[in-house]
Amino acid sequence: MTLHVNPFTSSGKEGIVYLVGTPIGNSSDLSLRAKEILTEADIIACEDTRVTATLLAKVGIPFKKLVSCYSQKEAQEAKRLIEEVKLKNLTLAFVSDAGMPGISDPGALLIKEALDKGVLVSTIPGPTAFSHALVMSGFDTSDFSFFGFLPVKNSARERKLEELKEREETLIFYEAPHRLLEMLDSLEKVFGSDRNISLSRELTKIHEEYIYGTIKEVKEDPSLILKGEFVIVVQGFKKEDKIFSQEEVIKKAKILLKEGNKKSQVAKILAVEYKVNKDTVYKLLNDL
Repeated sequence: MTLHVNPFTSSGKEGIVYLVGTPIGNSSDLSLRAKEILTEADIIACEDTRVTATLLAKVGIPFKKLVSCYSQKEAQEAKRLIEEVKLKNLTLAFVSDAGMPGISDPGALLIKEALDKGVLVSTIPGPTAFSHALVMSGFDTSDFSFFGFLPVKNSARERKLEELKEREETLIFYEAPHRLLEMLDSLEKVFGSDRNISLSRELTKIHEEYIYGTIKEVKEDPSLILKGEFVIVVQGFKKEDKIFSQEEVIKKAKILLKEGNKKSQVAKILAVEYKVNKDTVYKLLNDL
């Protein structure tokens, strides 16, 4: 059975749920329509009540009681909130800490619950960090994939990256500051040192910053500041490039060493073949 939803043709007396996009840094980016909905909402549910209270105060929205609905309790809270919205014909606005709810943030489960219960839903569009970073990367924007946060464990993260290393579209990831260097290590290990990337941090804020270069260059940049959530945009794989795979390099290195080549010679040969820095290969050989 199909479901048709058009909140603009409702009587105005029905309950409705809005996902409201909020600024990713600069509070002045809150749209007039978003401000209107947040002002009129009967309930504002949010990822972190402290963050949302600060935003409402900055943009002059009168104090409201906020309901906490962070990711770990979204499924449970969604059932309760939607039941209340439906029973009392209320307007519920949901906001995440920043950006568009449901994009690597809570919100999707709330909408699913509303749809399952026949409650009207709508969105108030807002910015997303990944689209901002993609446009600023200088890479192809006509074909891209967004993956959000990858697994925390190195092995799981690198398995996922192995699946993506020959994807030709632009790839986009989020990463926390305390895990950024580990993520860059994993990218270098799987994608090779010379793949071009861009890092974005503190988007739309006073310390907004973009860093461009190869994975190796960015990782070794002495001015890299590990503060603020990062968006990593990776240029897509070019068919003419050969992927730097540690396992494959080690396998070939062992053959070349058995043939009597010195480590320095092997490093030079493989660096040319895989288009990576000779020192990267030499370090790998020393770790054998």
